[in-house]
Amino acid sequence: MTLKKTLMAVCGLAVMAFGTSSHAADVTLKLGVVTPTDHPHSTSAREFARLVKEKTDGAVEISVFDNGSLGSNPELLDAVSTGLIDFTISTPGVMAEYAPVTGILELPYVFADKQHMMNVTRGDIGKEIATTYKDASGIEILGYMGGAQRNMITTKAKINGIGDLSGLKMRTWEWDVMLNWWKGLGALGTVIAFPEVYTALQTGVVDGAENEFSTFTTARWAEVAKNVSLTQHSITVRPLVGNAGKLAGMSEEHQYAIREAALEAADFDVELEGKLDDENMAKLKSDYGVVFTTPDKGPMIEASAAVIQNFASEKGLEALAGAISEAK
Repeated sequence: MTLKKTLMAVCGLAVMAFGTSSHAADVTLKLGVVTPTDHPHSTSAREFARLVKEKTDGAVEISVFDNGSLGSNPELLDAVSTGLIDFTISTPGVMAEYAPVTGILELPYVFADKQHMMNVTRGDIGKEIATTYKDASGIEILGYMGGAQRNMITTKAKINGIGDLSGLKMRTWEWDVMLNWWKGLGALGTVIAFPEVYTALQTGVVDGAENEFSTFTTARWAEVAKNVSLTQHSITVRPLVGNAGKLAGMSEEHQYAIREAALEAADFDVELEGKLDDENMAKLKSDYGVVFTTPDKGPMIEASAAVIQNFASEKGLEALAGAISEAK
């Protein structure tokens, strides 16, 4: 069965289920995420759905499909674009395939720390990015989730510095910028879909990956990879996005409720991810026997600066990159 047919079948069942209820909503919408059920993004997606239902007195209901059941991140964003589903929590790199402006939020070491990320996403820069992206893609950024730090996890190698990455096969997603980043660090970027990373680590298809502590635990990567290097190369930004045309066709009251709920859910997610960062770091050590290393980040930051500069120059985003740098 093709992805489109699968999506239509699942979505059709959801609509039928709502239709048989004696308290059916006036509007039923669909949100797909790639993360496992107990991942903070999935939890925050359900919080968004709860807030929308509350703020519309049950007139609008959102059904959440998690664990990649409706497809990968690129497939989910395509589904939002075409209207097969209504919302997803995406990544700036995947979103950059529609319009490059979001890509800068994904670049390694673009943020000095979490507060820097919040200054950007909760201020005028975040609004500017959302407007530019909507005009170019027809996809509306409703809120910026994220806030967790990303680090490297490996099966055998211990990463104490940039030299230890030489020749390692490191998982990445479908974005040439990240492939170039790994190359700049001396590693071999290998594209693996998120649901397949565990097996790829287990079988040696890749030597490691990078992600948040929450992913290392909820996706169970730490079962097969026992080394975590505290590279802290990214403070995540995960936009909650929706089909702009579908939203514009709703009543002003419902539009306001959805946008308000999205902003509240985004702040909920940032708080949750910060809390889980600390908890999951302790859990990785106590429950999974993970060994942590603290690498010399200087050479990594230097190599990453070239990635930021090249991306901004190629995409005509020099002014935006400068504004982000000044927002520390």
